[in-house]
Amino acid sequence: MVAITDSFPPPDKMSSPVDSAIHLSHIELMNAGLSVRWSDESASLFHHIWLRDNCRCPACGEPSIGRRTLRLSRIPKEIIAVSATIDRDDTLAINWSDGHQSSYSGTWLKSHTYDELARKIRAFSPPIWTEVTRQNPPTLSFESVQQDLTTFREMLHCLRDFGICFLHDAPPKDGPLEELASRIGPIQESNFGRVQNMVVDRTQRGIANDVDALKPHTDEPYRASPPGIMLFHCIQTDVTGGGSSIFLDGFEIAETLRTEDPEGFTSLARHRQAFRRHFSDDVDLIAEFPVISLDEFDNICGVRINDRVAAPLSIPSEEMPVYYRGLRRLLELAEDSKRMIRRSLRPGDIALFDNHRVLHGRTTLTVHGRRWLQWAQVERGDFHSTLRITADRLQLYRDALPLLRGAYG
Repeated sequence: MVAITDSFPPPDKMSSPVDSAIHLSHIELMNAGLSVRWSDESASLFHHIWLRDNCRCPACGEPSIGRRTLRLSRIPKEIIAVSATIDRDDTLAINWSDGHQSSYSGTWLKSHTYDELARKIRAFSPPIWTEVTRQNPPTLSFESVQQDLTTFREMLHCLRDFGICFLHDAPPKDGPLEELASRIGPIQESNFGRVQNMVVDRTQRGIANDVDALKPHTDEPYRASPPGIMLFHCIQTDVTGGGSSIFLDGFEIAETLRTEDPEGFTSLARHRQAFRRHFSDDVDLIAEFPVISLDEFDNICGVRINDRVAAPLSIPSEEMPVYYRGLRRLLELAEDSKRMIRRSLRPGDIALFDNHRVLHGRTTLTVHGRRWLQWAQVERGDFHSTLRITADRLQLYRDALPLLRGAYG
């Protein structure tokens, strides 16, 4: 096992902040808004209404905490900038037709340009797994993660960028998993509970000796909001055969499908698949979402792959053959052993992964004695909040890249 920094670029190399050397160079008032030319010769258009709506002054809100007091309904429909100047501290100052005054730093404006190229650059698209990733996946020390904030941030970056991270040398007992998960964000509770225990015990009568394999899948796609970041902690294992945990990059196999069968890929991204799980008389969960979720630039941002809980498909008749062709191939790719990370979790090992990206499974196992794993889950939004706050506490570049939207269509 090696640390992530031995195999991958440092976290700050994975994303680039706005270049502070780029500053406001020239402005021109236009009918549509304000045309800005930057010192690197690039240009941006900011509409009047957008600038007024995003005024940074104390009277309009508290931008540092994301609270607004200005209401759009209170801004005149025909609002325009009457005059605009560039101050010596690279600040844009505007006088508005409603008598209000606003100012915006050049750095803030540059980081919020909204032309298509700027939005594409800001659209986070993580690297898909390669053979290097599979042979040498991100791995860190549990103790270092818990004691060193920089290492904790590395772990969060591994999850954001690769969807997975392994920790070793955690105490093999009840408690450490809950402690770690709570640092990432509030533990997401469900009808399964808060922290789950997965126990196979051969000392108890009626427990089978051989436990069937679990094909790679994402968990609980039948929920409107499936589990986000999942954590598995091995506490005890008396496995004598098999039982390797399997992890596979759902984005990699989806991109492979896009290359091999563009029509099948498009069908899986366009149409909603129903997933259902009926647990008992009082829990019956159904959700309809595409198997592959895309952002506005057709980047893959989430997958729901679990045919065991798929409900009958209802899409236009002429699309059915193409859809099933694409789904069959995607499931075949999900069973391709060459694309998998296989890891025999030992007591003290923890696996963390993004359930909206990474499929997981297990080979058939034989247990003589007891196998005890715990798992917990954290919302992806809470995870990303912790990543940003951690960067702030380390006084490093605030990682403003939005987390991938996830498997929400």
